[in-house]
Amino acid sequence: MTEIEQFEEGSDDGQPLRYLAFAGGLAWILLVCAVCVTLPLYSHPSLACGLAPLVTAGVVAVVLGRVKDRYRHRAARACAVSDTVRRVLLRPLPGRIGALGLASVYRACGGRGQVGGDLYAVARTGGATRLIIGDVCGKGLPTFGDVAAVLGAFREWAPRAAGLAELSARLEESFLRHVAETDETECDKDERFVTALLLEVRDGERLARIVNHGHPPPVRARSGTVALVPGRPSPPLGLRALRGCGVIEERFELAPGDALLLYTDGLVEARDAAGRCYPLLERATAWRWIRQGAPHHEGLPDALGEILRDLVAHAGALPQDDLAMVALTRVEEPAAAALPRPAGNTRHGDTGPLRRG
Repeated sequence: MTEIEQFEEGSDDGQPLRYLAFAGGLAWILLVCAVCVTLPLYSHPSLACGLAPLVTAGVVAVVLGRVKDRYRHRAARACAVSDTVRRVLLRPLPGRIGALGLASVYRACGGRGQVGGDLYAVARTGGATRLIIGDVCGKGLPTFGDVAAVLGAFREWAPRAAGLAELSARLEESFLRHVAETDETECDKDERFVTALLLEVRDGERLARIVNHGHPPPVRARSGTVALVPGRPSPPLGLRALRGCGVIEERFELAPGDALLLYTDGLVEARDAAGRCYPLLERATAWRWIRQGAPHHEGLPDALGEILRDLVAHAGALPQDDLAMVALTRVEEPAAAALPRPAGNTRHGDTGPLRRG
């Protein structure tokens, strides 16, 4: 069992199901009590009315048991449908693509059975790998259409665009067209946007290219140290009033053995009991995989598991916001250009109530 899988155990079917289970257990207790009280009185015809509690308790127990089973079945079906839809939309990232090793983790704010507004995807174009991670404004089901629009545009244009600037323009164009086709007021449309980070890593080149559309900057780990990748952000996708600002493409060194952590604001905005946000760089210096040097690409899932445990230690539980993280490392030799089969490093869905280990 990988460390990420530990966070998927103990998933909760919801508060209503706990109430039904409690009610069903209470009904059976009442049934037993009714039997204990009624049997001694049954031999007296004048006390035959003592059967009423027995019958009532039995009927209540049967009804509540049926209701509980039906709710459990429907909840399981709803979770299965949601998980399937989410896996089709957020396809599992391959464990190895081009010159990169990858791992990812995703959790919607409502837990299992919910759809969140965070997104990520990867694509190959020639001798380069392109990756997007983003966050749609809003939470839950209302953001589903915007997530689908951005991912659809990325998967169409990432293999075809000449560079990140053109890819960014295509994403902006597609998202604005999607927003224009929705049945919302002009005010609501003006408030819809997507923060996104586009990354391109070319095989055999140490300089990676990046366009940041108002997204939290990535963290680079190198030789036991961590630092934010510097840069100037471009406006988020969809903010028409800022379209004239243009796109800023920058470069930074990503050498073999370096590791990069991409994440959404669900990580850095997780708060502890005193209301303090998660201090990413401060906590990162204590991560085992940082102190021991950047992990091999096969150890990236364990690195994400360590981050999740540290996040829970800070906040007491997983954040209430959507959360997505992608960890990647540059390896010496690039893999085949085609997308390989998923290596099982991507984990979706509810992580359940967590306790500090």
